[in-house]
Amino acid sequence: MRALLEETSEIWAFRIRHGRLPLAGVEDVAAPLTTIESGAFGPEDFRPVLSVARAAAAVRRALERAEPGWLSQRRERLPRFDDLLEQAQRIFGADGAVRDDASPELAAIRARLRRRRNEVARSLEKLLDQRRDFLGDATVVLRNDRYCLPVLASARSRVPGMVHDRSGSGQTVFVEPMEVIEANNDLALLAGEERREVERLLTEFGRAVLSASPDLEAAVAELAALDALEAKVEFGDLSEGRVPAIADEGEWVLRGARHPLLDSRLAPLRRRVLDESRDEREAVPLDLELTREQRLLVVSGPNAGGKTVVLKTAGLFSLLAQSGIPIPAASGTRLPVFRAIRTEIGDAQAILSDRSTFSSSMETLASILEQASAGVLALVDEIGGATDPEEGSALAVAFLEEFLARGGRVIVTTHLAAIKNFAAARADAVCAAMEFDEATGRPNYRLHPGLSGRSRALSVAKERGLPPVVLDRAREILGEAWRRREERETEAEAALERLRRAEVALAEEREKLGRDAERLSAEKNEVSLARARVREEGLAGFEKARRELARHVDEELQAIRADVARRSETSAAQLLAQAERAVADEPALVEAREQEAEKSRGLEEGGRARVRGLKVEGTVVSLEPDSAWLEIAGKRMRVSRSELEPARPATSPSSKRAAVRVSSKADTVRVAGPPQTDPTGGPIQEVNVIGRRLDEAIDEVEKALDEALVAGAALRVIHGHGTGRLRDGLREHLRQHPNVASARAGDAREGGNGATVVELK
Repeated sequence: MRALLEETSEIWAFRIRHGRLPLAGVEDVAAPLTTIESGAFGPEDFRPVLSVARAAAAVRRALERAEPGWLSQRRERLPRFDDLLEQAQRIFGADGAVRDDASPELAAIRARLRRRRNEVARSLEKLLDQRRDFLGDATVVLRNDRYCLPVLASARSRVPGMVHDRSGSGQTVFVEPMEVIEANNDLALLAGEERREVERLLTEFGRAVLSASPDLEAAVAELAALDALEAKVEFGDLSEGRVPAIADEGEWVLRGARHPLLDSRLAPLRRRVLDESRDEREAVPLDLELTREQRLLVVSGPNAGGKTVVLKTAGLFSLLAQSGIPIPAASGTRLPVFRAIRTEIGDAQAILSDRSTFSSSMETLASILEQASAGVLALVDEIGGATDPEEGSALAVAFLEEFLARGGRVIVTTHLAAIKNFAAARADAVCAAMEFDEATGRPNYRLHPGLSGRSRALSVAKERGLPPVVLDRAREILGEAWRRREERETEAEAALERLRRAEVALAEEREKLGRDAERLSAEKNEVSLARARVREEGLAGFEKARRELARHVDEELQAIRADVARRSETSAAQLLAQAERAVADEPALVEAREQEAEKSRGLEEGGRARVRGLKVEGTVVSLEPDSAWLEIAGKRMRVSRSELEPARPATSPSSKRAAVRVSSKADTVRVAGPPQTDPTGGPIQEVNVIGRRLDEAIDEVEKALDEALVAGAALRVIHGHGTGRLRDGLREHLRQHPNVASARAGDAREGGNGATVVELK
């Protein structure tokens, strides 16, 4: 059972991903193989055989996409027919006839046939033109496989030749003229040769088919099994069903089970298969839950209230699951495995064989009891009925005791109080009642475990049209005790209905709260995203403003180069200060500065700090209100405190080395603190462009040259060794620069040939 369900699940998943299997055209090959074996066959007898071979090949190709599992095993069991199909392709055309080029001999014979037919046709057409006045029709006809002319019976003597036939009216005879008799003889001989060659080819192919007959029969069996699997999936799709779980512990759980003969989803299928024409009404789903220890379920309630449907649904769904067929039920359905399922449902009386309803019921119960054991399920409708209630109840209770003692499991329906009381007193039994709507006087078809249902005979009789006078008299006969019991049971059922409705309302409220929580969470996420977008847009605007100011600074620096006097009055530092003041009150910048200041807290002299956004780490030498002096690789630089954050302590020599690395392809560091000195004693600044493209490096060096000009310092450009292209390109650019006096390679202390020291004019 587990294997069948797993295989159904596997082909269902395969069908969702890759579509249906190419099973069209598969037929039984037993009859064609028998015909071929007898020798009396033609090309059309090979069509079913070739259809199976082609379908097997197509299915094998389709199943190559299947994951390892049951379908891949079926693919391996499908025989291959490559040689047979290749031979068939050489012999047969698309229409199933033998091809002209099936063999060289056949090709030569048919070529001669065509030439000879053309010659005969030309000869006859010439005769038609010469003797058209006494010919019955101006066409060439074929009679007895020989070409003839239609001649008027009155002019028969004017066309010498052999008569082969006469028309139905007798007015025309079909004459083979003497001029074409020899040509027709040649055609007959060639046709015989063609027939013998075709027979030889078909006989040869027939032997190949017969040698592959075991594989063909195995292929039909495998393809039929796959077709059955697809039919299971088709049923699951139509019924919106699912593959059930196996209850390893023997529990029995049905969730939203819908009987296929009542489910509106399957109405089109029932109309097509069963020619059903009744009005459709949505079936009430069945919920049922039994533990492993609960081996008896007694269902009671009104007539036409759905008791028998419960019985049939439980048994049918077990059989569907054990056949690997999806069941029309909701998730959470789990079914036990039964070795056998025996039923006693319906009226089996037979007048001619002297079998009453009760006697046939007893015969069936006796047979069921003979097979009672663990793993056997019995389904008994109206147990103990059709006889005296007291005797019927006693027999039913005795039967149930013995069946349960032998280890079986049983579901019964009944109206008898003694059977309900028997079940209520046992720990391994459950009573369940079918729901009844007192307001409408109609059953609701819902099963309520824990209750003993009432038969509601008077309500059903009223619904079916029995006169009120009869119903009133029946109540008088039943007496006051019956009325009080009815009232108590009605009150209990009403309380149960209120509880059920409260449970439904609570479930709906929980679902609503869950939806509200999801909505609030989504709104919170949207607000967070909106705030992040606003902040990003603000920062983007600030960056745009900074870039615009930087452009203005560049323009001013160009003016400084042209006018030394103005350069002495206005420095780049002053311009940058003005720019900073201009955007000091920008909200996005204020928020960004506050966040950066928060990150910069915790700096202390002698501690380690990192330049934010760069892989640069050093020791804090001293702290000032807005800046700090940082020592990196033996060099000091002044950095704004907002750009610093405490560094994590290094945990290994490799991490310490990573902390002092000062450049990468994406980051460039210029020392902007107290200028260093070159070997000649003058101040020097530096810029690191290792990893940059040449055009990017030139832009960085230009900015560094501007700062060095303002500071009156030399400049060291760190470009590394690499391939030398970056170094040579930079030095060539620097030599041509109007403000550069010289550009030389650094000495050993300055980085050697991996750096260039620039002296400014």
